[in-house]
Amino acid sequence: MLHFVAVSSEGGTPMAVRLRVRALAEARGLNLSTFQREAKLPMSTARRVWFSTGKGSAEGEPLAQISFEVIDTLSKFFGVSPGDLFERVED
Repeated sequence: MLHFVAVSSEGGTPMAVRLRVRALAEARGLNLSTFQREAKLPMSTARRVWFSTGKGSAEGEPLAQISFEVIDTLSKFFGVSPGDLFERVED
């Protein structure tokens, strides 16, 4: 399961979180290349957020960072709030 880890500001237990970009895009009938073009993202960024991995491949280390600029772009593209781009992953 692909996810990245965020630590709460209170210094508590890390939370496993994953981007929902692929599910949101596929619900609109978009594949990776169509999503990349329509969202106007560099392919490397599109692949990282699509697979929620650091190297943008189906298998690999979970995505560890994402910029506010990319979150803003994605939330505007999908017409959702930024929080709707993420889901908690139960380990």
